[in-house]
Amino acid sequence: MKTRPFGTTGIRVSEIGLGSWQLGKSASWPEGPDRDEAVRLVHSALDAGVTLLDTAPGYADGHSELNIGAALRGKRRDDVVICTKFGHLTDGTSDWAASSIESAVLRSAERMGTDYIDIVALHNPPEEVMDGNQSEHYDVLEGLKARGLIRAYGASIDSSADVDLVLQTSQSQALEVRMSALYQETWPAIERAKARGAGTIIKVPLESGWLSGRYAADSTFAGVRSRWSRDDIALRAELVEQFRSLLPVGVSVAHGALRFLLAHDGVSSLIPGARSVELLENSIAAAAEPLPAATVTAIRDFYAHRLEGAPLTW
Repeated sequence: MKTRPFGTTGIRVSEIGLGSWQLGKSASWPEGPDRDEAVRLVHSALDAGVTLLDTAPGYADGHSELNIGAALRGKRRDDVVICTKFGHLTDGTSDWAASSIESAVLRSAERMGTDYIDIVALHNPPEEVMDGNQSEHYDVLEGLKARGLIRAYGASIDSSADVDLVLQTSQSQALEVRMSALYQETWPAIERAKARGAGTIIKVPLESGWLSGRYAADSTFAGVRSRWSRDDIALRAELVEQFRSLLPVGVSVAHGALRFLLAHDGVSSLIPGARSVELLENSIAAAAEPLPAATVTAIRDFYAHRLEGAPLTW
């Protein structure tokens, strides 16, 4: 597993990280792993060279951080980069008060059995929180960094406008940004983040499973993914087939999607979710080879002609 610098923070992260939204059973993911399975999944990731673990207090109804803590017992803490978030609580409610940041970070650290957290991101915050000219949140995070409780901070966000707002109104050096082959709206903003010295983690890199190659026009969905109408499903299925046609022979949709994102030199790491060791290993294998430059250009052109004026909603 190759590593990349996380901006100019001095942190290095594996090209493929472990997205831990599904790291435990929850109301929205009842088929998630139990504690023992979650620990095995994290250990498999670490054994394969994954160093970045991305989580949040509310992931898996609060079990994700606890399961990471169980998996890291007895492991060298400095071999792992932990990213967690602030804003959404374990019970599904939210608390955006700047005065709550320190206690929230300390609770996350306690759940994971560590005395510091590498990266803390405001978790899709409201604009008035995201805007450092209006809020005190970044000042609090800077104070935690000065005390050694965190190493870097920033925000988990979804659009170029969000990226620019965070960069222009704070000293953030850590961004978690939505981007995929079917959602490239943030591509140029990540270039600007790199120029500012920020590290960037790409979330939803497989477009909520569509770029895993598992879904088609006749797929049906329950839970959080029931948000898609039949028209949405038909559109996404069509786009996936168009994307597939651009890939070299023998390259799967999932590998092509992840390799495309790794071709962006402003990207530090990708965090595809993995609910099994098999899915984890498949994502890790994607980083073994690059995508040809001509294919990267073709995917950029495909997006520009097909989706740039009407990017997919989440």
